Amino acid sequence: MACNSCDPGEAFSASYCDECERWTVRARKHHVVIAGALLAAAVVIVGVAIFQPELIPGLALVGGGLAKRAIA
Repeated sequence: MACNSCDPGEAFSASYCDECERWTVRARKHHVVIAGALLAAAVVIVGVAIFQPELIPGLALVGGGLAKRAIA
């Protein structure tokens, strides 16, 4: 059971409570989804770089186009 000094907080945080003697990690759902999407993208990029390096220029063009649309 958490003590009164463990603040639930609003954003991502990780803290150690001396009274509870445990770590508490908090994150909003959209932060977890964004982190998961970035991890999945990194896995795809590394997989392409290892197994199909000839596809990198094409993917860079597609990614650049998507980034421009996302920013605009």
